[in-house]
Amino acid sequence: MALKQRLLYLSAVSTDPKSTVISLALHEPLRGAIVEIDPTSDGLEYESVHDAVCDGWRVVHFPDQRGSLSDSEADVLGFQFILEKMEQFDD
Repeated sequence: MALKQRLLYLSAVSTDPKSTVISLALHEPLRGAIVEIDPTSDGLEYESVHDAVCDGWRVVHFPDQRGSLSDSEADVLGFQFILEKMEQFDD
């Protein structure tokens, strides 16, 4: 068994870690692993970044806290947080 880094990308409605998560992508440390959205899923695993942190995930990247330089609508969906969790995996 080897200790490997799992990555979780969470997009939230604001930069507040307790704001609602609107999308997620889980990147597993396995060769050939594919990140897919499950259309049969009833919901997201975490309702907020804070929920993920309470489950043992660590935030390694926070979204930019500065506002936009223009008055135009944001060209991204949500504010992206990147989290990690170190876990044992079979090689």
